[in-house]
Amino acid sequence: MHDARFADAASAYLCIPPQLLLHASFVADSDGGSLLLRLLSPPLGAASSSLLLRKSASRASLVAALCAKQQAAAPSDQSDAARDAAHLLEQLEGPCANLRLITIEARVAASASGAAASWAAQLSVLAYAHVAPFRRLKVLLNPIGGPGKARVLFAQRIRPILEAAGCVLDVEVTRRAFHGTEIARAVDIDAFDGIVCVSGDGMLHEVLNGLASRADARAALRKLFVAPIPTGSGNGVAVNILGAQEGFNLALACLNVIKGRAMKIDVCSVTQPRVEMPKRKGKPAPNGVAATQEAQEMKPYTHVYSFLSQAIGLMADIDLGTEHMRALGDARFVIGYIGGVLANKECEVDVYVKLGEQGTLNRDEMRRRMLDASKEPAWSSGGDADAQQGDEAPPLRHGAVTETLRDAHGEPLELSSLPELSLHDPSWPYSVASSSSPPPSSSSASSSWHRIPASISALYAGKLPYVGRDLLQFPFAAPGDGLVDVALTLHGGGRAAKLRAINGAETGNVVYDAALAYLKCEAYRVVPRRKAGDKSLKKGGLISIDGEHSPYVPFQVEVASSLQLRVLSLFGHFVVPPLAVPTPPGSAAPRA
Repeated sequence: MHDARFADAASAYLCIPPQLLLHASFVADSDGGSLLLRLLSPPLGAASSSLLLRKSASRASLVAALCAKQQAAAPSDQSDAARDAAHLLEQLEGPCANLRLITIEARVAASASGAAASWAAQLSVLAYAHVAPFRRLKVLLNPIGGPGKARVLFAQRIRPILEAAGCVLDVEVTRRAFHGTEIARAVDIDAFDGIVCVSGDGMLHEVLNGLASRADARAALRKLFVAPIPTGSGNGVAVNILGAQEGFNLALACLNVIKGRAMKIDVCSVTQPRVEMPKRKGKPAPNGVAATQEAQEMKPYTHVYSFLSQAIGLMADIDLGTEHMRALGDARFVIGYIGGVLANKECEVDVYVKLGEQGTLNRDEMRRRMLDASKEPAWSSGGDADAQQGDEAPPLRHGAVTETLRDAHGEPLELSSLPELSLHDPSWPYSVASSSSPPPSSSSASSSWHRIPASISALYAGKLPYVGRDLLQFPFAAPGDGLVDVALTLHGGGRAAKLRAINGAETGNVVYDAALAYLKCEAYRVVPRRKAGDKSLKKGGLISIDGEHSPYVPFQVEVASSLQLRVLSLFGHFVVPPLAVPTPPGSAAPRA
């Protein structure tokens, strides 16, 4: 590979991880043959590139150096898959950053054609060691998402990479709200390997609900992966899969579509009383993208699926109250947050939670689970066990929001008489909600529902660590732990606490703020005390489910039993930095 620094092109060659090779082929002819390589690489000739090496360098030394780096990238007790993933991540964050599509064509003399053909074949095996090439992709392109540049980006930067890898594309431009849901409901699951969303998180929300509302919901979610290529505002899923620094990187997102391996993430069931939503600009009125099938069944509630977040109060006001600033990208969320801090309103709701057997308020326990889970990639083999459970979507485990809550024995519970859940965390007792009273015993806390006694400014819950590039809101969220992470901004912290939270937003340390309570639970219910349209509520009351408008009425959330979304991952885990325990107030040194 020629570099301008070398007078002789034969004196340099390019060394990249095989995962970055998209295609290798050799076509023989009467004079020898043509060698063709397509790959993702940093721009050639860059002064900072450490990938171009002199031919005179010892290839044995090179291999030894690369192996040493790979071994150092992950602990010795990890598997080869974990070390490979860690090494790739190290390269993408270092010398292989700033990827571009590069095509290499070379003529090979007849005397070397056999070696060239063998070399190309070996490269192809290395490049696709873990996945099959030539994926069949249903591509959904949202032309108005985020800054509205999806068409141009797809034509100029996305499509060339996917086609260079030999992917078979069926591209459809969405034309209206919830069009993605309609397409996902009707898609032939045997004709494609996955659905690619060239959009923001809203399109993934539509696709999830389209697949989950099919008669063969489990089969559809088991067979098709769903992968984002980020062209929206928040792009939370892409940020979790690729990392905060590379979450908007189109080339890396394309590589993930081409070579990522399936990783299952939990989804949440969200139910609300059925009401008519006022029609918004150019958007239909039904409350929930999965409402069509249920309306035919005349259920008193709507049922949608959520994979990213649910919010009410300050965080919903930020998400939905800044839609008129979509052209600013994710900067609109910062502007909205500052406005919310100045307003400093209480979110007048009643919150009820069921921790379940695995739920906890102990942050040290959450950190330990995360460390244990990070030792091995969480790639999925495809879901043979799921096939034993039938194709239809699972029933609600805790009932709908319109139904009476019940205890572990099925007995009805009165909301007014539910015991309070202490927000005291014994591993981090530095909260404005802490008290001398200990939390309830694990058996009593997990066996039934409890009421949250604290006044809050916001409830924010989710299944993914990052909800945006600059907000690591749920650093302990895990792909398949069967729990939803809930963050409660305590109103007693005032404006100062909300401003203070900005400093810990990117690192995740916001979860240790004194004015934030954090817990993991298997279900929760929120009941607003004010009615929709109340003039004291921003825009008459906002509830956000995966960034989409929902009616300002009670809602109940549970982790859906045996129903998971298959996303793609190059690394087998969310790309989230480890969260260190900050220095406790009044301490001189950080905790171990």
